[in-house]
Amino acid sequence: MRSPRKSIGRCAVSTLTLLLMSACGSGTDDANQPPAPTPTPTAAPSLHAIVYGASDTSVPRGTDVPITMMGQMRALFDLIRKSPDFTQVVMDLGDGTPVHVLDTNTGDKFLPGKLALGLSYILIDMKAKGDPKYADYLATYQKITTAMMAQPSGGNYTYANTSWGEYYYLVALNNFKAHGMLNEVFSDTMLATLQNRLTFCDMFGADSSGKTNTCPAAGVPIDVASLNTAQNYYAVSYGIAGLRQKLGWSNPTFSSATDPAVATMNARDALLYTLTNHIRNDSSGGFSDEASNTHTTYYDQARFDRYSTLLIGEVVERTLEMGNEANLTPELKGYLRKSVDLILPQLNADGEGFNYGRSIGPYGDSAFMEVLTAAANAGVLTPQEMQIAYTFIYKAARRYETFWYDPTLPTPSVNMWVKGRGTDTYRGKPRVMGENFSLLHQYMYVDAWWSKLGFGGKAPMADSDYQAWLDARPRYTLTWYNQPTDTAHPYSAALLTVRDGNRVINLNLSQAPDYNSFTPYYPVPFSDKLIYGTTDLGYALLIPQVSYNGKTYIPVTYYKNLNVTESNGQVIVSFDTAKFRQAAKNAAFSTDLDLQAHTVLTFGRGTLTRTDTLSSATLTGNVTVETDFTSFADYLSTTANGDGFSVNYANNANSNATGYGTTGFDSCALSNFDTTAGGATNPLSTTPIGQLHSNFACMTQPFTINAGSTRTFGWSLKYSS
Repeated sequence: MRSPRKSIGRCAVSTLTLLLMSACGSGTDDANQPPAPTPTPTAAPSLHAIVYGASDTSVPRGTDVPITMMGQMRALFDLIRKSPDFTQVVMDLGDGTPVHVLDTNTGDKFLPGKLALGLSYILIDMKAKGDPKYADYLATYQKITTAMMAQPSGGNYTYANTSWGEYYYLVALNNFKAHGMLNEVFSDTMLATLQNRLTFCDMFGADSSGKTNTCPAAGVPIDVASLNTAQNYYAVSYGIAGLRQKLGWSNPTFSSATDPAVATMNARDALLYTLTNHIRNDSSGGFSDEASNTHTTYYDQARFDRYSTLLIGEVVERTLEMGNEANLTPELKGYLRKSVDLILPQLNADGEGFNYGRSIGPYGDSAFMEVLTAAANAGVLTPQEMQIAYTFIYKAARRYETFWYDPTLPTPSVNMWVKGRGTDTYRGKPRVMGENFSLLHQYMYVDAWWSKLGFGGKAPMADSDYQAWLDARPRYTLTWYNQPTDTAHPYSAALLTVRDGNRVINLNLSQAPDYNSFTPYYPVPFSDKLIYGTTDLGYALLIPQVSYNGKTYIPVTYYKNLNVTESNGQVIVSFDTAKFRQAAKNAAFSTDLDLQAHTVLTFGRGTLTRTDTLSSATLTGNVTVETDFTSFADYLSTTANGDGFSVNYANNANSNATGYGTTGFDSCALSNFDTTAGGATNPLSTTPIGQLHSNFACMTQPFTINAGSTRTFGWSLKYSS
């Protein structure tokens, strides 16, 4: 196997590279230009067999998936091509509300770029094979790209194609250039339009209250601090700047009121410099704080989630993609290694990724994949870790094909929206076509990199060897986002990962000011088929939710004194919560409740327990407390026990819970969680991985808690591994 460090430089490959590749090319003016794709053997399972397939992109023998990813991309191309009016293409997910996915009112502002990129894979493949239908598909591609970049007069036109859409489009352009097809696919006039449109200017300057989507006059620099969106979008603008530079296009320049060094750099390097500062300054643990740009004091910052880990992977991948390896510093590689060290303890035999925070589902799986791939290319994995990473990615690709992709839908598609699943508003169903394209692209570019690293067409590790590596992982791993000795960041922010046999359990402590009222950010254990949050919504999921003076409060921030120990096979976690937050998105901090909780969580073998001891020095009046456990187990197979405070679950394919009970409450009630009283699907029940079916809610009568008094609540959950 080629040394991972030798993959950087002459043999680096653009993420645009189509799928299977042989050794590094030579005798070319473009060091990143790949050879043409070659067929993969049809007998051995491999990442390439799932992504690309046989020479005709069909599913090879021995590969147990319904369709290859290239097959999915071709089906989407055909769906558009065969429509009499491509702007009226419908994707039907079988829930009674088909989506006109290319209508200008879809709200998917990234779609033009995703289309340009996704469909480019098909054109390049057809061209390389001399496919007689190539001219027909090329004409369709040109029709679509021309129409979607046309700018009608007046109004907000969805197809303006912002940020990520601009980046995706530039990936496609560099992809075509690498294969000598750029001027065949795009006219000079269209390229001039794209050069003018595909910039990062929409991410800088005025915000939504005074939106500015145009670049300043020539020679007028942009203030690098004027980013009008989340700070992770510095990475998107960095990718845009680097890919423009790779095409030979000029970039707007930057200035900075606080750092003159920015004005001396080209746009690409100024953005990388700013990104590095973001990671360096906003977290002493080396992770990206995704709330740091909108809040001014630490106590209301610190949202650490999937993107806090993924951002550095994207930065490194973009750096390699644009040929900017010279600026891949030891500092950046060190941050990347921190993300690797957070991910490795969570690896599993099913290809599952993040199970907490926002924008997970299939993106939770692919985030692991993208970070591990960047790490492989940057040379920060050991040879054994390379084998482990490739094996996990193979399993994640297979999970995408057999779990996330649903060929039984009226329009086969990735499914994040129906059959009991739910995702963020950000990734709402109107974005269904774009989500297919972007997810497929992630697997395609990852397959290209691993092929370049010498894994093209290779089988993953034997299951027994991979499982042996998993079994050797520590019982628990504690990853600090901010070091406990960092006086500038006084509250605990960390991820605890506990392994119980094959089960991975995560406890994420994150302040998450803009999301802490939503269950995926609660300080509770999350694990597949056992405990899962519901996106963009909140309820009393395994926390003591307090009602006081007609308002609801929850212990979801201000964590202090985090301590983790292991004794007799049990992992014991304790922490304090200094105040309770009002259970509302972006609630004012002036509404915080002077109520404290001392929490102890115990991770046993097949058991989870939690106790919360509540106290307050100033609270007056009565409070009530509620805690819910919502299970994937069927309501009809769940049995309430005679004690009134516990339930038994029939172990089935939906859930691994076997029993749950509480202490400290006055009453409990078991109920169906699927539907509301009116018969509609209960929105609280639709998690990224499927529907919650039953709820066991326990509550108190009103009681007084004040100086000198405490009250303790607890629950215990039993499960099968």
